[in-house]
Amino acid sequence: MSILLILLAAAGVLLLGYGLYGRFLEKRWGLDASRETPSQDCFDGKDFVPTPPLVVMGHHFASIAGAGTIFGTVMGAAFGWGPVLLWIVIGGVFFGAAHDFGALFASLRHKGRSLGRVLRESAGEKTQRIFAVFALLVLVLLVACLTNITAGTFASSSESGLISTGLGRVSPQAASGTAAILFVLVGLLFGLLVFRKNLPMIPVTVVSLLLMAGSVWLGLNLGLNLNYTVWVGVIAVYLVAASLAPVWSLLQPRDFLSAFLLWGMMLLGFAAAIAAAVSGRVELSLPFYTGFSGAQGPLFPALFVVVAGGAVSGYHALIAAGTTSKQLANEKHARTVSVGSMLLDSLLALLALLAAAAMGARGEGATPAEVFASGLAAMWSAGFGAEGAGGIVYSLTALTVSVFALTTLDTCTRLARYLFAEIFNPEGKRLAKLQGAQRFFATPAVGTLLVVLLGCGLGLVRDTERLWGLFGAANQLLAGLAMLAVAVWLKESGRSAGMLFIPLFVITAAALAYLGIGAGAAARLIVAGTATWLDWLSEICSLVLAVLATILLVQGASAFRKKPEPEEE
Repeated sequence: MSILLILLAAAGVLLLGYGLYGRFLEKRWGLDASRETPSQDCFDGKDFVPTPPLVVMGHHFASIAGAGTIFGTVMGAAFGWGPVLLWIVIGGVFFGAAHDFGALFASLRHKGRSLGRVLRESAGEKTQRIFAVFALLVLVLLVACLTNITAGTFASSSESGLISTGLGRVSPQAASGTAAILFVLVGLLFGLLVFRKNLPMIPVTVVSLLLMAGSVWLGLNLGLNLNYTVWVGVIAVYLVAASLAPVWSLLQPRDFLSAFLLWGMMLLGFAAAIAAAVSGRVELSLPFYTGFSGAQGPLFPALFVVVAGGAVSGYHALIAAGTTSKQLANEKHARTVSVGSMLLDSLLALLALLAAAAMGARGEGATPAEVFASGLAAMWSAGFGAEGAGGIVYSLTALTVSVFALTTLDTCTRLARYLFAEIFNPEGKRLAKLQGAQRFFATPAVGTLLVVLLGCGLGLVRDTERLWGLFGAANQLLAGLAMLAVAVWLKESGRSAGMLFIPLFVITAAALAYLGIGAGAAARLIVAGTATWLDWLSEICSLVLAVLATILLVQGASAFRKKPEPEEE
């Protein structure tokens, strides 16, 4: 089938999903543009900051999209492009959009609090703590996985593949890592000029984008050749700083500017796909369906766990209810930011699928990032007849993917810091009113340091394929639990929650089944006496996650049966 036909059909469905289903949810749940938002009601100049919608959109989209969406889609393509396409389109509209919008809306109506705090009102403090512990485990696994990927992308491991420039020879890895560090400095400058010096956003944005282009040039000419372990240390230091700094100083501006990279890469990619389809030089070399069994396990549940970001992802709920709800200046922006970003993420997944399908068997043995970059480069070269430009497209694509792994990491660490404090301070009291161990562990610096040490420590392990499987299952379980928390609140406030029932059931069943398969495989190795420490970790984490999720599901279902109460104005 033509790449162009698939692209147009899928993009059309996603656009209709935003316009029709997104507006249906907005009206059904009662979005109110006249209500004061948490960023105004709880303004503190650090986490709660009213922010222009374009900046919030940039932060939100940059936080949920990127590396995870691309990696999961490419891995899921082992089942063929047909199942992945259907899951991206159906999942993105009816699972992901409702999940993301529901999480943001519930948090907005609870003063920007987490979904654990939302669940506390109907199921009690114990449920809130368990939810926070579960979400924190998901984030630690994500920090470990993305640290591994990012450090591996930036580390110069050999002298092969060096780029010759006017100032010498630089490895692509060193160029990417150096450019990513310089992007951070540009983000700091943007935040200072816009949010503290009150300079106009448009000219500052233009200057910042030019500086980002200059950062790429400097990276290509003066790249830092650092090894894997050193990069893990650099990432750890950056994550501590990014988590503790005021949101306006680094998180918002860096994500906003980085979003231009992702949008630019997507425009370039879709232009390449359309040109390649029109030229007839590139067709899908991946089968529609390869079989029920794949490298990640059976199609059900593996497809619904591996392909997460472009369809539905529990991590999105943590972003929506963790940082985005604290920045939104008006409720009317909620649909655009949440549903719009979710379906743009589905478009990114579609692009990753097209790249994987174009590569076909040629992508075997390559990493997902390499398949994605190679696929876009191949479509660009074929579509525009510019063979020499393929290498440039590949390099820019690889740089963008690595930058977004780092972008997800900094937001992830900030969210983990919130959750760590919530476990020890579930009522959200001011730090000065706490005492002893409770005050110590609720301190932002302590939570941040512990999360970074755990996550980056696990990230030092080069073989983290098992961790990715664990994270995927835990992440989708979190999506189911997030929908449960939102459904309980919707029912209690007299709103309809029926649109969440089928997504909740399907994604929870898939995640529990996937955890069960993984735990069974690890148990067999343990019994045989051939298990590694990663097998033991997989077994323990699978059991802990399954038990916590089961407790939350039972308590959430019990709370759902309570009589509804009108929402307080």
